[in-house]
Amino acid sequence: MFEPRRLHPISAVINFVKTLKDAALPLIIVFVLNGNILSGDVELIPLLIWAGVLILVLGSGIIRWLRFTYRMEEGELRIEHGLIFRKKRYIPIDRIQSLDFSEGIFHRPLNLVKVSVETAGSTGTQGAEAELTAIHRKEADELETLIFQEKHKTNEEGQEVVEDEEEITPPTREKVYGMTMKDIVWMAVTSGGAGVVISGVAVFFSQFMDLIPLGSIYREVLDWIQIGFLVVAFSVFLILLIAYGISIIMTIFRYAYFSVYLDADDLIITRGWLEKKQMTIPLNRIQGIRIDENLIRQPLGYASVTLISAGGSVLKGDEHQLKLLPMIKKREIEGVIQKILSDYQIGSDFKQPPKRSLYRYLIRHAWFGFLAAIPLSIFFFPYGMLSIIAGLFLLVLGWLAYHDAGWKINDHQLTLRSRTIIKQTYVMKKYRIQAASGTQSFFQRRASLSSVRMTLKSGSGGAVAHCYYLEEDDTNQVLDWYRTLNKVKKPAEN
Repeated sequence: MFEPRRLHPISAVINFVKTLKDAALPLIIVFVLNGNILSGDVELIPLLIWAGVLILVLGSGIIRWLRFTYRMEEGELRIEHGLIFRKKRYIPIDRIQSLDFSEGIFHRPLNLVKVSVETAGSTGTQGAEAELTAIHRKEADELETLIFQEKHKTNEEGQEVVEDEEEITPPTREKVYGMTMKDIVWMAVTSGGAGVVISGVAVFFSQFMDLIPLGSIYREVLDWIQIGFLVVAFSVFLILLIAYGISIIMTIFRYAYFSVYLDADDLIITRGWLEKKQMTIPLNRIQGIRIDENLIRQPLGYASVTLISAGGSVLKGDEHQLKLLPMIKKREIEGVIQKILSDYQIGSDFKQPPKRSLYRYLIRHAWFGFLAAIPLSIFFFPYGMLSIIAGLFLLVLGWLAYHDAGWKINDHQLTLRSRTIIKQTYVMKKYRIQAASGTQSFFQRRASLSSVRMTLKSGSGGAVAHCYYLEEDDTNQVLDWYRTLNKVKKPAEN
């Protein structure tokens, strides 16, 4: 792969569609404000301007495709591109952590993939170090093999260990976990993702607020509300039900064919129906794991496991939550984790906060709910009295938070467990913890209580684990354990 290669021509179309999607909102506004198109009462000049813009965008996409080349040369992945100015980017092979593959609706019929090049400096905000928008799957596999061979030509001291490249072959992938369609549907049903759909719709409609006659709508809504509270409640329920159904379909599409593979020092996750994705996570970038149990799955004995990773464009968007095990029986977690991260222990027998912490958990979770119930009950009587039920629910949630909180130390591993709405268990190695702190208010000091907080590196920010209202001696024990950090030998990272 020493001769410059171009991307597949479909990349010009993909870039055009991507730009068109970004410009969809102003394009819709132009059509809405440009008269009645169906009746022919339109102004042609704005439409001609937009048609010219679209032609320029398509033309620029074709020129970008013609000027984009990549090749492997002298231990580097060399990419040259630029619409007006020629840009050159040389990425040393030893800095490349992984190649992530994805297949969209334009890729799969043509057996193409998009390749994202991950380096040690990649972060979720900056994205991948480089992207090859569309190349043949065979070329992607060849590129992956060449990078593997180049990285294994030298040992840790930089001395050559082999001369014949044919002797270096990528290791065989071992499948360590997979989800059936039944598991995926069950996960979608218990995910509770309707809020994401509703918030997405709200964001979309917020873009049109200036065009909506709010005054007239407000008067109509007031008249409609007078029909009855039950009609309003039924309408809200119907909206939530539709959003819930959409979230189920989106989850199934996103996690179809979900599989986890172990490939030497890399973890490979593949998923997706309409858009098939393959993400590669170097094991040495994993900072810890988090086990989540929501209110629906916990009574059924299910949980999800999330990897906390030190950056990478796989952390963009929803993969700030890099799901290793999207849904699994809790009793099966330890067996799967042992295959991937053998030095991590998923245990029980947590040390819990003292009984005198219980009322603090109750107040922490329920005070706002009962405070808000007072004006709601007064101004919206009698239906406002229903807000007291929300306060009681938060009171139960506070009791669960107290019952689920705890900590445990196993040699060089700390496990912290807490709950807001979702029960979360963080499993951390001492040498991966970025910062540790203990907090204690005036009232906690009088009760000899304090809270502990641990921060792990995750993307461009950090993942925070905490446990509230522990015995003061317990918090000091955890912090003393962390202060011995320098005595622990950190494993080498690339």
